[in-house]
Amino acid sequence: MSTENYTFTPDYTCTPPEVLAPVGDEEALLAAIRGGADAVYLGVGEFNARQGAKNFTIENLDETVKLAHSHGVLVYLALNIPIKQKELQHALEIVDCAYAAGIDAVILQDLGLLRLLNEIYPDLEIHASTQMTIHNRGGVDFVAGLGAKRVIVSRELTTTEVKDIVDNSNVEIEVFVHGALCYSYSGKCLFSSFLHGRSANRGACAQPCRRRYRFVVNGREVDERHIGGSYPISCAELSTLTGLEDIIKTGVVSLKIEGRMKKPEYVTASAAAYKAAVKGICSPGEKPTKEELEAREAELAKLFYRGFTRGFILGEKGVSHPKYSSNYGAFLGKVLDISRSKGNTKLAVRLNQDIQVKDGISIFTRERMLGSAVTGIITISDDHIKSAKKGDKVGLEISSKTGRAVQRGDELYLTTDTQLLDALQKTKLKMIPVSLKVRARKGEQFTVVIGEECKKPRETREESREKALVSEFTDDYIVQEAEKAPTTTEQIRKTMESLGDTSFEAVSVEIEADENIFIPVGVLKNARRKAADLLLEKVISGDKREHKQPDLEDFSYLCNSQNHSIEASGQDKQPPTVSETLGEAPSKIIGKKSASKRLLLSVEVNESSSLFEAAFEGADIIYVPVSRFEEVSAPENAEKLEDLKAERVEIVFRVPLISHDHELDKLKPLLEKVKEAGFGIACSELGAVQLAKELSIPFTAGKEFNIFNSFTASTFYQAGAYRATLSSELNLSEIKSICEALQICKGSGQTEIFVYGRELMLITENDLLKPLVDRRIVKKDSEVLLVDQESSEFPVERLGTRTLIYNSKVLDMLKYVKNLKDYGVDVLRLDLSFNTQAEIKEITKAYKEALAGKEIRLKPAKVVEYTTGHYFKGV
Repeated sequence: MSTENYTFTPDYTCTPPEVLAPVGDEEALLAAIRGGADAVYLGVGEFNARQGAKNFTIENLDETVKLAHSHGVLVYLALNIPIKQKELQHALEIVDCAYAAGIDAVILQDLGLLRLLNEIYPDLEIHASTQMTIHNRGGVDFVAGLGAKRVIVSRELTTTEVKDIVDNSNVEIEVFVHGALCYSYSGKCLFSSFLHGRSANRGACAQPCRRRYRFVVNGREVDERHIGGSYPISCAELSTLTGLEDIIKTGVVSLKIEGRMKKPEYVTASAAAYKAAVKGICSPGEKPTKEELEAREAELAKLFYRGFTRGFILGEKGVSHPKYSSNYGAFLGKVLDISRSKGNTKLAVRLNQDIQVKDGISIFTRERMLGSAVTGIITISDDHIKSAKKGDKVGLEISSKTGRAVQRGDELYLTTDTQLLDALQKTKLKMIPVSLKVRARKGEQFTVVIGEECKKPRETREESREKALVSEFTDDYIVQEAEKAPTTTEQIRKTMESLGDTSFEAVSVEIEADENIFIPVGVLKNARRKAADLLLEKVISGDKREHKQPDLEDFSYLCNSQNHSIEASGQDKQPPTVSETLGEAPSKIIGKKSASKRLLLSVEVNESSSLFEAAFEGADIIYVPVSRFEEVSAPENAEKLEDLKAERVEIVFRVPLISHDHELDKLKPLLEKVKEAGFGIACSELGAVQLAKELSIPFTAGKEFNIFNSFTASTFYQAGAYRATLSSELNLSEIKSICEALQICKGSGQTEIFVYGRELMLITENDLLKPLVDRRIVKKDSEVLLVDQESSEFPVERLGTRTLIYNSKVLDMLKYVKNLKDYGVDVLRLDLSFNTQAEIKEITKAYKEALAGKEIRLKPAKVVEYTTGHYFKGV
């Protein structure tokens, strides 16, 4: 566990960011409170990105929020999946219950739902999920403009990039600091969806990245030793403890821990570790030492470990852990010797961790990882002991069945530290610090005032109050002159400090009392209890709100997508039957759908020569990378472009799927040239959308935005899009529902669906092929395949230092084309970026003829498997 990021500044002070812990059920919630978390995030039912967690129910949400708030913990509802058209009303009902229960914020992925909630609940804080794939200033500005108060930025950003976003944004920024990493940019992964029918975007990931894979380059298998193991796309666990000061210095307001499916002890330990580190970093004279952080991290490794990475945020791009993909614990030592008997096997080892009988270990054998309980510990003098310390050489007894597979040199890992688990389970719950004031004057009623300690609350549930809550209780008892044993101030203090089973902790007690007074102990306790009850009632009831019981139909006006530039010019909003000509704004396409419309055909290619081939075969719209703009618009192509203009063929320049700020800054001058030439662009991330808005460039919204409903589609139309490509995870019925809803939206644009080509499974910042490039196994034109245990072959592409992995199967909906018009879409899209020019001509022509009503069949390519995707099943 490297600590190279340990860079504490001795005199550095800061406002401590919130530590945000994951809770999958009530037991985990209590665990988070024990760990001292400032806030927790949880899911309700199936509408969240962790369907595998137990999650909470609408029925118990009220009590859940009360429990958290009674311990000073904020609660965020994770509703961070794309919402289908038919689910929108139910999603509103869930939020309405959460709103009434006093939830502090809602974490969202769906832009349509964001707009709805911002309209219905203007006082409800909305956080933009990392599933929105926001990784630049423009993306932050875009969702801030829709009403988001906080943005959880992509895990792929460095501290320098995060700080730049914080310094140039008016909303709060949150980052992940610990837990599992997705190999793909969150929100851009379809791997699980297309392999197993379980959508990661919808919270049901089957984790295909944790499976075994091998590389085949130009038909030859690569030795796995060149990539470090059998799990090349399995990520290590993120741990940023040793670089936490650098993260805090960016100015982020929240540090998020992943793990809604992990055990409660993990939640307690991780929250406590980061809370302690934050406190030390932000308090002068309390900086945690390197050794303290290493000890904390070692504890976390015992609870869950598959290797640690400092993550992209701390500059570590090698985030994968190819050696093994499951939890295997903290390194315990290597097997020095083995002795076997009928009943058990004894493994000699020099301990790298403390251990005791009944602890669990894992053994990295030649074949696979094996697990076992330690049934006995034997010293070198053959004494049986219950525990041993780090550095001791001992014999560990395990079952003989497991022991048969163990060899000298095998590595041992500690997976279950029973002593640590016991200590974590006994950790006391976090308390709300309070101060008490007592008034005990002779002849007056006894009075206790209790209030929260003044602090700088975040602007969430506490923004409605400018100071800490205070309650006062006045007892009927009149303070008397003492006849025998007087009540001392020390007795009063001790009674007041003993707040019993409340969720309060007395940090100060101020006593205003006369000499020689008498107050019965029962009166002291009763007054203290009643004052505390009054304060608790204020704490948990101050956030209760009235149900609004929204009806989705009442907010249908939000999907109206009037284009102001068109209104101002007074141009007809009826779309032409084909795409606009070159040099004319594609934004003219926006308008009501024509009943007599015909389906248009769009084709995506990578080369300018392929563009002209596709156009010649009848493509109405052609997508080409923006990097080809200068080539396409070169003088030698002028005549061809004029021909396309005469044929009213639309050319759209495709912006990269991922653009960090430095990349967008370089892209901006090129986009200005695209605009000047009269072309539109295709956007796949929100920063590019924001840039298109600022430059007034008409754009299309890509399927990467996971558009699942009409409100999300209209969000892009209102931003300037004239076409929206619906998600590839929708079935035909769900597509029809969206198109029907858009039919009644004033000013809605075109809808497009993907019908041919290889789906992009994921895009990652990890340079997967670098080891093979460095060894010259992979060259510029090499065919690289990632092959799973079922022999499915996934093409791998290296784009700069990013990696793209595509589906092993090719989507082909040719024989269903004649029926697709019935579902209300406007454009059918072919992705032919993997195809040769001959194939581009053949496939484009086939689809064009199918659109004309002809019965057409494509000759299947050799060794290619075809699929109809999710169109007849969905997710």
